[in-house]
Amino acid sequence: MSFSDDELPPAPSGLRIAERERVRLVAHSNATAPLEENRQQVLLELIDMSSTAERTGLDLVAVLDVSGSMWGKKLENLKTAMKFVISKLGPMDRLSIVSFSDDAKKLCPLRCMTEASKEYMTMEIVEKKLEADNLTNMRDGLETGLRVLASRRHGSSGRVASIIFMSDGHQNRGGDAASVQILDRDVAVYTFGFGADQHAKVLEAIAGNSHGGTYYDVKDGEYLSVHFSALLAGVLSVVVRDLELTVWEEPRHSEIEAVDAGSYPKEPPGHRRGSPVTVRFGDLYSGEERRVMVDLLLPAVSRDYRATVLNARCTSRSAVAGAVNPEVKVEQVRRDHTERIEAASKAGDPSSAKDKLLEAKEALDDVDKSHKLKHGMLDKLKAELAKLLELVTRTWEELLAALLASKLSHQRQRFASRGDVELDIFAPSRKRQYVQQATKFEEHPSSPPPSVEDDIRKEEAEAAAAAAAAVDQPRPLHPEEPRPNPRVWPPDHRRTSGWWAWAAVLLCTALAVAVILAGAAVFAVYLLYRPRTPYLAVSDARLEQLQYGQDGAIDYLRMSITVLAVNNNSKADASFPAVDLAVGFNGADVALLQAQPFVVARESSLPLRYDVVSAGRALDAAGMQAMDEALKAGVVPFDLYGKARTRWKVGVFARIRFWTRLSCRLRFFFPGNGTVMPADRDKCRSRSP
Repeated sequence: MSFSDDELPPAPSGLRIAERERVRLVAHSNATAPLEENRQQVLLELIDMSSTAERTGLDLVAVLDVSGSMWGKKLENLKTAMKFVISKLGPMDRLSIVSFSDDAKKLCPLRCMTEASKEYMTMEIVEKKLEADNLTNMRDGLETGLRVLASRRHGSSGRVASIIFMSDGHQNRGGDAASVQILDRDVAVYTFGFGADQHAKVLEAIAGNSHGGTYYDVKDGEYLSVHFSALLAGVLSVVVRDLELTVWEEPRHSEIEAVDAGSYPKEPPGHRRGSPVTVRFGDLYSGEERRVMVDLLLPAVSRDYRATVLNARCTSRSAVAGAVNPEVKVEQVRRDHTERIEAASKAGDPSSAKDKLLEAKEALDDVDKSHKLKHGMLDKLKAELAKLLELVTRTWEELLAALLASKLSHQRQRFASRGDVELDIFAPSRKRQYVQQATKFEEHPSSPPPSVEDDIRKEEAEAAAAAAAAVDQPRPLHPEEPRPNPRVWPPDHRRTSGWWAWAAVLLCTALAVAVILAGAAVFAVYLLYRPRTPYLAVSDARLEQLQYGQDGAIDYLRMSITVLAVNNNSKADASFPAVDLAVGFNGADVALLQAQPFVVARESSLPLRYDVVSAGRALDAAGMQAMDEALKAGVVPFDLYGKARTRWKVGVFARIRFWTRLSCRLRFFFPGNGTVMPADRDKCRSRSP
């Protein structure tokens, strides 16, 4: 059965992004090797360098367990989580929802997440059609979700295809979902086991059978939306797709013995000497890394020489990198740690699993003793192991779920929440931000979180601010860069003055006389013209409308401000090439006020009227408190600050240029008539430096 009823996604934006390095390939290896035959390891890192502004659209299918065990609080938790997912998706993303109990039902086709679709999905699908009843047919639910993506008429090329698969129980109808063939499809399946009765082995197998999927262990009483948010932080930031890494040996100088890329597929599956090996990673989240370990056999040689022993190429860029041996060791420790966690998951009971985990702890302790490595990854592995050891006192099912989630997370090098084992080893860059949004959404479901487009705009603004700050910082000297030698004065030896010294003295004297005469001329011009500095002054201001939301944002602001540019000179016009002002509240900019260059005639003024309109300005905690207190008092203060460049001619020769700066507070009666306090208006005048 196929569907072919997906909505046509919007055309890609006309915005062109400048060409940039989207994936960086870095190699870590030993700089030298013995002359006799020896084995070496090379760690290859592929690092995503793309911008989330370039992300492609997401086609997401949520496959949700609504069997009888989901009745009550679990179902309400699920509905809240789906509302969060719907709120985060943007117009370029599409969502379909599939529910399963005795059998599976496609509740809606892939729909573009416009505002109208979001309202429909929330009210008509989530609220009315998600009802708990009957048995658990995981296989039919998974196959239906896969058919939704396989049957797409529009946009199947170039879009990210993902499935959220959530279940709280054991499959008891329809066959084994773990046997469904997924790996040959370009789909990642992310499974979420909900509660103590989940079938962890089946859920982990489903995720493991897909291309890039991970398994999330969600404990009873936890917010499902928080776990969904960690996934969305990644899949809504994908730019690099279908990433592949190809490595091949250098004849006569090396032989590849093994290529370890975790559970990612390799071609050919078994390495043959002299043939290249290609690893298929699929999609990368923003800022994600993939690490591949290559084992090399170097032949014996009779003398020292330099040679290339490994070639590597990824689909985006290739690079030659330096040697950092400690990184190779740390990555090997993490891979050994993953194998021990996998062994613990196969132990069969908490006591045997504990023995395997204690072996892993001893191995990490041995690394500290023998290598004395200081690395953040080692600290995170120890913290993860400590949390897993705490779970051995609970039921085998709870411990097994956490072990399986940890194992697949390490193999995929991708974050997955694991109940109490909450570590950010592979967390997406947005994960903490999205978790905070989900937690806040759980507390206030009526206040939707920012959309993914809002997140992108915020990230771009922060990146621009950081770049500007970096430019303003002085460049530090490199440790090996030579410092300037201090000059010693007077020198140790003496010389007699020659004719050139007397010439220099006469020249300096002449220059001094010229400066004195010029100063006298300027002073005479000043006494004649008595120039006055042009300035800016507020002549009128009114707060016409202010809408402040409970989410701590100024939803809508409208005010009118009239600024006078005043020139009191009787014999010179004044020009204002630039005027840059800002309206702020409690340190946060609300609106920018600018004017085109203009001229103010002598002994006159020119009014600049600004109609200020601003919306969606978020305030921090201090700003929210200040706004609440101001509204209660009925007087709302706004700051007006900035500068203007002025220029005018005095006499025949003198031209004066400088900045005049404005900084004052305007207090408005609000709620009320919105007028500004007269005393504030009269004092609001710019000053020269």
